[in-house]
Amino acid sequence: MFSGFDRFSRVRHAFSQGVSRVAALLVPTHRPPPAIYRAARALRRLGTVVVVILVLFAATVAYSAVEVAHSSVQSRALTASFAPNATLEISGSFAVSNPGLYPIQGVTLTARITNGAGVLLGTVGVGPKDIDPSATVDFPIAVFFPVTSAGPAGSLLTVDQYLDVTAWGNLTYAFLFPLSVTLNETRAWGAPFEGFHVGVGTPAGGGTTVPVTMTFANHASSYDSGTVTFTLESPSYVDCGSGMFQLDVPPGGFFDQTQNVAIATGCNLTGGSVLSAYSGSGGTTPLPPEAIP
Repeated sequence: MFSGFDRFSRVRHAFSQGVSRVAALLVPTHRPPPAIYRAARALRRLGTVVVVILVLFAATVAYSAVEVAHSSVQSRALTASFAPNATLEISGSFAVSNPGLYPIQGVTLTARITNGAGVLLGTVGVGPKDIDPSATVDFPIAVFFPVTSAGPAGSLLTVDQYLDVTAWGNLTYAFLFPLSVTLNETRAWGAPFEGFHVGVGTPAGGGTTVPVTMTFANHASSYDSGTVTFTLESPSYVDCGSGMFQLDVPPGGFFDQTQNVAIATGCNLTGGSVLSAYSGSGGTTPLPPEAIP
């Protein structure tokens, strides 16, 4: 038989085991999550970081792209000079700025110039070039116009006018995004022989000589240095006489000279023409012919 103390000990032991089982059920044992769960959680965190970076990148690119588009293209001063083979050269440059935070790649520009009547004078393309952030790059241009009395560039010699300059460019911004920039402006043009006129006076000396007067104003930015040769032609295209004026006219200067020209015997100039040409360091360039009244 068991004593009362033994029975009490067995009851206490059983009670302790029961409490332990209940505690084990109430307090779960800590176990590390599976590897696939940890990998998924890391990917979610990485995805959040990538999304934040992309949002910041898109926001800064959008802001910078607006700044680049607003900066557009700027033209430098356009200058003109006579070139060989009866051509006139207009040269200058366009500046493209990158005020944004990212580089610009592959900038190509196309420039188009029309005269005061809207007639196309020439088109030129330059590039490609890259532009770093907060930098400006110049694109030099040179357009050559053949000068003929019937061509659109002929009026540039003798008529002050306004030239319409249009430039547009294509580029890639921030390595990914295509953009375009444009320029539209009007430039005042000063003709080197503004108001050019060769007047033939009344024959003198029994019709053996005639006074010839040449006048013009130099509204260009460079000297008119060289010579102007002229030929007096009859209505039947016979050369009746010729002469030459020596030029050294500064910008803003005025030329007005007269000389007597010998006339070939029997030549009648009435209804004929004066054919003139300017010769300088760039070669010889014809000037507009004028009728003899």
